[in-house]
Amino acid sequence: MKRVLIYKRYERFWHWTQAAFILLLALTGFEVHGFYHLFGYQQAVLFHRNLAWAFIILIVFTQFWNITTGEWRQYIPSTKLLKAQIEYYITGIFRHAPHPTRKTVYNKFNPLQRLTYLGLRVLIIPVVVFSGLLYMYYVYFVSHGVVHDLGAIAYFHVAGAYLLLGFVIGHVYLTTTGHKPLSAIKAMLTGWEEMSDEDAEIALKENLKVALVESRKGISGKGTIEKEGMFETAFEDVVEKLGIDTVSTHLREKLIHSNVGYFRINKNGFYEDVNDVWLSLYKCMDKKKVIGSHVTLDRTPEGKKAIMQLVNRVLSGETISGEQVERLCKDGSIGYHTVSAAPYKDKEGNIAGLEGFIIDNTAQVEAEQALEKKIATGDKGEEFYKLMASSKDVGYFRIDKDGFYQDVNEVWLKLYKYDSREEIIGKHYSLSRTKEDFVALQKSVNRVLKGETIPFGITRRYCKDGSIGYHQITMTPVYDGNNIIGFEGFIVDKTDKKLAEEELMKEGLV
Repeated sequence: MKRVLIYKRYERFWHWTQAAFILLLALTGFEVHGFYHLFGYQQAVLFHRNLAWAFIILIVFTQFWNITTGEWRQYIPSTKLLKAQIEYYITGIFRHAPHPTRKTVYNKFNPLQRLTYLGLRVLIIPVVVFSGLLYMYYVYFVSHGVVHDLGAIAYFHVAGAYLLLGFVIGHVYLTTTGHKPLSAIKAMLTGWEEMSDEDAEIALKENLKVALVESRKGISGKGTIEKEGMFETAFEDVVEKLGIDTVSTHLREKLIHSNVGYFRINKNGFYEDVNDVWLSLYKCMDKKKVIGSHVTLDRTPEGKKAIMQLVNRVLSGETISGEQVERLCKDGSIGYHTVSAAPYKDKEGNIAGLEGFIIDNTAQVEAEQALEKKIATGDKGEEFYKLMASSKDVGYFRIDKDGFYQDVNEVWLKLYKYDSREEIIGKHYSLSRTKEDFVALQKSVNRVLKGETIPFGITRRYCKDGSIGYHQITMTPVYDGNNIIGFEGFIVDKTDKKLAEEELMKEGLV
């Protein structure tokens, strides 16, 4: 059994506040109609009037929240599975049939609930509110000839009130049809819904899918140079804001096991699990030698301090995303990767450890280090150019101040899918950009031509064959004495590093 965060804070606030207002309005309204004596007629009328205005204010704020957050989409009616849902409530629920729909944070309501809530919002509540306003300001509306008969208004108002009260009673009954009789009510108090392992996995995938789409908008939209870490951003959003709370999910590993290094560490800093990609990045052959070892094993003193700082941050409840870490591999070589991690909890809700994933960026870090040495030596550093010439992962380019290519290496050609340098030398860099991309990149080029060295996030490229790729780009000015005569830099392909997209495609989610 797992718990998935379904209901947001304001959602829970307005739900319970609305319920309280409806019950108090019913209580005072029935007294106004003489069913019993509790507050006294005049006091009941005053309470009813003030509660009505508070209810209207809540409705206005809630509608604004629904519109600005996109939650209004939850109430769009649908006939899909409507028949199955009705049959479930009539007969299926009594023979313990499986629920025909799955609840996620982006799909909270089944089709019957959507239709009911739509009727509540566009019919019942408007009738109650507008008839109530006519009731309260009857004298004013009579004097202006808007209404002439209080009886009709009263009948409409009372009918709407009965329908609203009937909805509340039916709603309370249906809350008892969840996994446990009080589980739905508990979920609306805490935000966390108890689900089976299967339902929780579906909810997590749906959450990750939507979060990924949101974070991908910057890459696929008009903005072309965006902050790196699309998957890390989506993952953090799911873990920290949408969440899944369990002793050990392993659901994340199912989504990312074939493309990134996965790890799980207990609260004492010892590895509990790693996947094959993690072993490959650390150049380890035997998983058994890793499990049970401490996270600081085989690290430099600085590395031990840095990794424990990250571990302690996560164990204190923080979710980290895209933090760069140096790793000491089994063969003694040094590698670099970004790490993203989140805490996981035990059944009592206490943090029991952390899990996350690593993405290798050794080629990018080595290129940046070589470029820094080149800049420090004033164009005399040969290490950068040797690395560019021999690298199988880093594309090099040099462009004059007018924007025409002067040199590219084999990796650059491969990434842009050109056959030879002759096809690109002398051409303007705008040939691989849309109009919007060119305008955005040109602003950055102008900064470089003024003396800045700019490390970028991800930018989009249009290849020779018409396909689209994504890469990390860094640019630095090229000097002739004190004069800037152009700029050069490197690109590291990130197309295949769209790890989440690949995994989600395998899961059939995108």
